[in-house]
Amino acid sequence: MSQVSDRELKLGELRARIDRLPIRPYPVSWMVIIGLGYFFAFYDILTLSFAIISPMVQQLRLSRLDLSEAVSASLFGYIIGAYFVATISDYWGRRLGLITNAILIAIGSLGSAFATNAVILIVSRLITGMGIGAEIAIINTYISEITPAHIRGKMVQLTYLAGAIGFAVTPFIAFALIPMSPIGWRWLFGLGALVAIAIVPLRFLMPESPRWLTIKGKIDEAESVVKRLEDFVARRIGSLPQVPVPLPEKILTKFPTAELFNRKYGLRLLMAVLFWFFDYMLAYGVIGFAPYIFVAAGFTFTTATWYIALGSVGYIVGALSMAPIADRWERKYLVASAFSIATLAVFLYAVAVALRSPIVLTIGAFLGAFATAFAVPAYTYTAELFPTRARATGFAIADGVGHLGGAIVPFVIYLVFNPLKPISTGVWTFILLGIFEIIATSIVLTGPRTTKLRLEQVSD
Repeated sequence: MSQVSDRELKLGELRARIDRLPIRPYPVSWMVIIGLGYFFAFYDILTLSFAIISPMVQQLRLSRLDLSEAVSASLFGYIIGAYFVATISDYWGRRLGLITNAILIAIGSLGSAFATNAVILIVSRLITGMGIGAEIAIINTYISEITPAHIRGKMVQLTYLAGAIGFAVTPFIAFALIPMSPIGWRWLFGLGALVAIAIVPLRFLMPESPRWLTIKGKIDEAESVVKRLEDFVARRIGSLPQVPVPLPEKILTKFPTAELFNRKYGLRLLMAVLFWFFDYMLAYGVIGFAPYIFVAAGFTFTTATWYIALGSVGYIVGALSMAPIADRWERKYLVASAFSIATLAVFLYAVAVALRSPIVLTIGAFLGAFATAFAVPAYTYTAELFPTRARATGFAIADGVGHLGGAIVPFVIYLVFNPLKPISTGVWTFILLGIFEIIATSIVLTGPRTTKLRLEQVSD
């Protein structure tokens, strides 16, 4: 066997040794460090939706167009940051990407907290969006690469639990801070900045992704990390199972994006972009404007926020409900079921507006929150579609370009929703968002199967 073939065999064996591990091969502390980033990524996504119905609007003299631009700036930042930082992580490592994400979130959140006009707020939201976009792309890539195939979905889901908690508690934090003081909205942004700053040094403690090390040909470093994972498992169960047959994967030799534009990965990329595009039209339409529509329709800020907060416990219920089945059912069917629940939730929002019913609003908020956390396999699924040498970039393009749907939807709502006719136009706004989610559901069902398959089987 040639020297090159021996080397390729060794790299494949290192990846196979990860997949033979029968239990989680890393400490809970790693999940906490990753999860803290998830927590405040999702916390920050919600902060602007509550800030736009706070004194911030008057203090910064923001017009309706300014508000739409601030929401869209976050999403365009998400697209830019996801792509560039993910490309960095494909070239120079997942850990560097994770550190860069936290720094961007901290800078953007601080800028939002100290904003004195619309321009500063919009620029700050752009920077924050860059960090959040890259955070979600690289977290899912990293967890997928250090986790055995048979529990990959479950571990991504449990890591996301921190994000679900962030979604769940943000309305309560907003409910406490915004009415408390005219500058409560500044504290809302500032809290996220402080925690993001604290996360930066913790991420230096994380090891590099061993799969990324193998496609860079760094055998000794990959061996060290894999041995660390094996030792963690061996201390808990004793002897380890037999190593499965090594599977080949190409080493990164060109620009990561160039790896994606071919018949195989190009079609997968298009499918993922489209289902994220329509899903994010629903998600950001609700996240960014549901409180505003409810207040315009006659609910007070306190009432709307309170009932959304009660419903938000669905994030935690959804995350916990998905964990046991994340690797038992086929991934794309799990995603489609979650999208269907989200469609039902937004239709209930339309009913809540029509009837001015706090009870229907709460049920819709619960189901919407449940669906969001239940849909985390969509993140796992997206990461699985692409090869290690371009996984973060593929995820970033699919998820990032898909966010154009979220960037466009504020302007769609601007055209459809009329605050002078909040009941009728509010109902039609939520119905339109539900139709977008039905389209997303139809698209995701066209994708390949991935559950319990080794990453090399799915990608190559």
